[in-house]
Amino acid sequence: MTKEKIKRIVQRTIQNHWFYAVCVCVVILFLGFQIYNLHLGALFIQDDCKDMDDTVLLTAIGAKETNRYQMPAQDHKITGIQLRLVDTDSRLKDVETVTVTLLTEQGEIAGWQVKSDEIPDDQYVQLMTDQKYTLTGDEVTVALASDQAADASHIALAFDGDMQPCIRLIYGSVSGGWSRFLALAVILSFVLAGIFAVNAVKNGTIRFAAFLAITGICYIIVVPFSNVPDAFNHFIRAYEVTEGIFCTHDQEDEKAWLPEHLTADLDFHADYSHVYLHRNIQLDDEARRYYIHDNTALYTPIAYFPHALGILIGKLFTDKTLILVLFARVFSLAAFIVTVSCAYRMCSINRGMVAVTALLPITLIEAGSTSLDGFMISILLLGQAYLLTLCERKRRLTKVEAALLWMLPLVFSLCKVVYVPFALLLILIPKENFGGGRKKGVFILSSFAVALSAYFAWSAATFCFVNRYAAKMNGNSGEQIHFILTQPLAYLNVLRNTLHMWFDLYLKGMFGGIAGWAQNVGVNPFFPLTCIVCTVIMLMFHPESSLHRDVKVNVLYALIGLAVMALTFTAIYVQYNALESPLVEGIQGRYFVPLLFPLGFVLSSVLKYIYRAKLFRSGHKEETGNEAEYQVSRYFYLFAAWMNASMMLEMIQGMWS
Repeated sequence: MTKEKIKRIVQRTIQNHWFYAVCVCVVILFLGFQIYNLHLGALFIQDDCKDMDDTVLLTAIGAKETNRYQMPAQDHKITGIQLRLVDTDSRLKDVETVTVTLLTEQGEIAGWQVKSDEIPDDQYVQLMTDQKYTLTGDEVTVALASDQAADASHIALAFDGDMQPCIRLIYGSVSGGWSRFLALAVILSFVLAGIFAVNAVKNGTIRFAAFLAITGICYIIVVPFSNVPDAFNHFIRAYEVTEGIFCTHDQEDEKAWLPEHLTADLDFHADYSHVYLHRNIQLDDEARRYYIHDNTALYTPIAYFPHALGILIGKLFTDKTLILVLFARVFSLAAFIVTVSCAYRMCSINRGMVAVTALLPITLIEAGSTSLDGFMISILLLGQAYLLTLCERKRRLTKVEAALLWMLPLVFSLCKVVYVPFALLLILIPKENFGGGRKKGVFILSSFAVALSAYFAWSAATFCFVNRYAAKMNGNSGEQIHFILTQPLAYLNVLRNTLHMWFDLYLKGMFGGIAGWAQNVGVNPFFPLTCIVCTVIMLMFHPESSLHRDVKVNVLYALIGLAVMALTFTAIYVQYNALESPLVEGIQGRYFVPLLFPLGFVLSSVLKYIYRAKLFRSGHKEETGNEAEYQVSRYFYLFAAWMNASMMLEMIQGMWS
């Protein structure tokens, strides 16, 4: 079979509507199967009792004397309790039943007889009432008794390390059936809307922005505020900016104190039940306190512009913490969509990688959160798209273009200095575009000098604050830098060992595998493979640029990628790792998402060089690209819908079960 015949077969298959319809049905059936296998059911549980720590006090439950425990209650209708019972000496068979009674100021409202064979080992026993009971006081009492003598310690109530009884009130519940129906409705509507956007909207940029908006809004609904890495600290920093505190202050400065309940009193990785119970918490401007957020203090106010704007607008309407959080998340997503859509519209060279990077689950989770990572990724994509576009132009820069170009390293440095190497793409712009002579060198050197000076000036104002806490935990940053500079080979070995140890974890994290605080969300094993295959196809079909054939461009981009990776590891190693640690701990896969764009560029160049895989030879017709690119994009969006919908189902499973 000749090469031309293969091309024609591939072209007809891609353009065949029946083939696309079959692919759509397969995706929907696969998602339906995932929904059918979900084990869902949400409980709105009082967050007063922690799980048991290593230190546990056991109180025997006997018949001669009933043990009573008073529990703080909230203004809700109660539907049950959870309590943890422990078999202290493996003689639970001697205890037939444990009597549990729930009392309020009005008297007994519910009672249960728990059989010994119904008590799980080291897990909560869940007891539900037949109806909802309205609480009339601030406290409820839980009474426990067994059919054994008081001195028999075969069965006991567990206490956590803070001497709180392991008893929790249940204020409401959502059945698995209703949860499954909700998941079905959300996910299928999302997929169908995405498919409609792809097929009904011919403008590539609008189609891309619509798909981002649909997916991003779904993630805001699915992922609780507290389940995004560093969400608390980023929100505190953004709120700090709204109060005019642009540089983090010490605790002694009471002007830097912020309102109470700024984190809605939520714990790390709080699920839907905790968020529901804390939905009405309001900021207390009268009771102010100092918040420690050392890992976000170095970031400049510029990086928090969308979040701060959302909070400022939200404060005009409410003082409820979670509503302000929602405003911050929506504005962050909006800024991400606008910025990355501009990058997609502008970039004619590597547009496929803009789409791949922006539509990854972890990217969209970050974009619709209080974290600055999503907005930062969009800025990096826009900056690279702008640089590559200017690299292909053979005309002198306008004053506006030159000003924007000169500010680019400054913007990168003030967002995250480890990404400044991306600005080295300035070298690729022809010197004629600057007016010839030495103007290009002066332009680049002055731009980088100002960018680095601004970064070090800002760091000098805040680093002492951050380093004080980092030093308490992990050692002195100065000594760590001395170790790296004096023993570079030893440090290279540290990097090698780190990549060898955790490369698979980094790869998983890039695809959304770690979406929260040390909380692993099961990533479908097909995600990385299918995403790579899809990326390769997108790159093969995209029109080839002269930059792809330039070896110097590809070598520079590869070096930039390596430099960014090395700086990322070094920044974490210096700030948060013990002196001369054999591994770099604290690195997450999401840190490397910005590297996908340069990786895609180099990969595209290699593929085009080896295979010359230009199945469709046509120029860049309009902003939407050629017909081949449009046909391939349909399948790419379908794949993106499946990938993100599957991720949402995994997160719903974890948050509702």
